[in-house]
Amino acid sequence: MAAAVTVPSDLMHPVVEQAVQGYAVNWLLKIELESDQLKDIEPCRKILAERGFSPLLSKTASSAMPSLHFKIAGTKLYEQADADADEALAAVMHANCPAALTWTVESTYRPRTR
Repeated sequence: MAAAVTVPSDLMHPVVEQAVQGYAVNWLLKIELESDQLKDIEPCRKILAERGFSPLLSKTASSAMPSLHFKIAGTKLYEQADADADEALAAVMHANCPAALTWTVESTYRPRTR
């Protein structure tokens, strides 16, 4: 039996306690790719740009990848769960860029407008 796979929209659900207090939740999806070769991640950068993620390119090093390498990070804000988030991640994964791919969904709270 295959394990269930979590997709971004699985995490984009309102927090009842915050809604009761008058706050709405926005969701920030961040997709990152890291590689030793810039050309390896260029096709995925294009996909992120086409989908409105405003990808940023940087040279970086980290404890997980201590040698100097390239990183592309794109973010997009969603007001609610959206299949577009899942489709964007699937498009990047389908491109098979030879890079380390990570993604996160973060909640951001704002007062509800009346």
